Amino acid sequence: MSKGESNEYDILSSAERRSGAEERWVSFQPYLLSKGYRLRPRYSPEWVPSWKTSGLRPDYCEDSIDSMPLRVLDAIRIKDQNQVMIKMLIPKQGEGEDELAILKHFASPSLKDDTANHVVPCLDSFPISATEPGHFVIMPLLRQYDDLPFKRLSEVHDFLQQIFEGLLFMHRNSVAHCDISSANIMMDSRILYDEPFHPVEQTLSLDIQRMVYPKYSRLEKRVRYYFIDMGFASWFRDPSAPRLVTRKPARIMSPEQTERSPYDPFLVDIYQLGTVIKQDLIPQISVLDFLIPLAEAMTRSDPSTRPTLTKAQDSMNTAFLGLSGTRSLKSATFFATDCDAPAIDAMCSTFLVNLKRG
Repeated sequence: MSKGESNEYDILSSAERRSGAEERWVSFQPYLLSKGYRLRPRYSPEWVPSWKTSGLRPDYCEDSIDSMPLRVLDAIRIKDQNQVMIKMLIPKQGEGEDELAILKHFASPSLKDDTANHVVPCLDSFPISATEPGHFVIMPLLRQYDDLPFKRLSEVHDFLQQIFEGLLFMHRNSVAHCDISSANIMMDSRILYDEPFHPVEQTLSLDIQRMVYPKYSRLEKRVRYYFIDMGFASWFRDPSAPRLVTRKPARIMSPEQTERSPYDPFLVDIYQLGTVIKQDLIPQISVLDFLIPLAEAMTRSDPSTRPTLTKAQDSMNTAFLGLSGTRSLKSATFFATDCDAPAIDAMCSTFLVNLKRG
């Protein structure tokens, strides 16, 4: 058994105790450093908790923060100090078998600069080790597409335009995602900030000593949205082969996925995207109820009656016609950024200082 693998699924950590999953990353730290990627101090083999000398409570020290995903961790790309994410791709039967090839395909010179390409960029990749299967894949630091609230109707329209555009681009290149969900739709929000945010606690500064807020709105700086996690994606390299698959697992299961018969994964993508709109986007932003007919059509039980992705895209754009893009939105969820950010920051900073002293 390879180094750290026996403890890979030990995810119980504390400020001072790294989990088995974390120790696996620690074992790779020197190798990743040699490849040009620096992990946070917590993942150094020589780590000494900073609160041992600072006098601060562990909760207020950056190196007390772990990373829950077993096979994903943040890092700094040394050559340009950019924040990135590192993913361990370890294929197994039925999952991840084409993931690296798909990521490399969409990162190829002929596709990577196409504005319709919304597959998460593969910035770099290399083997995990000479003795272990799998690869490390380097991707930009992203966050959930709705982690920051939509403020204007035009921002939602732009989000949907990019997502439809990106999925159509995948389909034109013979790839079905097969696992579309809100968890697998991300955005690169760094352009909205005038300073880096913490890669795990993304509402905080790098040193986690204060809250950080976007300087720009999505109207002022256009963010890019991406599909991630191609672990269950299907790539039909042979144009003459039947475009059918059987029983692929997914976060959102269409009716045909629960049956034993082969099904069209491209129609499943339509169902899953429609479900994201119906179950996640519309309930969060009530004024989007005009999208309900579209979402209902995309999630019909009979896949043959669902609109094509192109027709669904046209219907989506038509639904936004005549609506004011500057219309303010009220999310069903309260966000700190909906209020006076400087005032909240001042209150939180005072609270943190008093708590540290206590």
